[in-house]
Amino acid sequence: MSKWSVAKETVEAVSQLAAENAADEAGMLEALISTALVSLNTHKGKEYVQSFIDYEVTSLNQIHHDVQRLT
Repeated sequence: MSKWSVAKETVEAVSQLAAENAADEAGMLEALISTALVSLNTHKGKEYVQSFIDYEVTSLNQIHHDVQRLT
């Protein structure tokens, strides 16, 4: 299983847990993203995290998709 597949499964699981925890899906995803960013900062540092976020946000409006991240 690829890291992207594991991540997709994690997002799906968090979304399904929203109702059980009196939260909406968006709120659960925000909590997951925030927690992941704190962890990524611990491993890679602030500059890396900022660059990563900038890249991902910029990519949201792109027509092409990174095939590796879709698997």
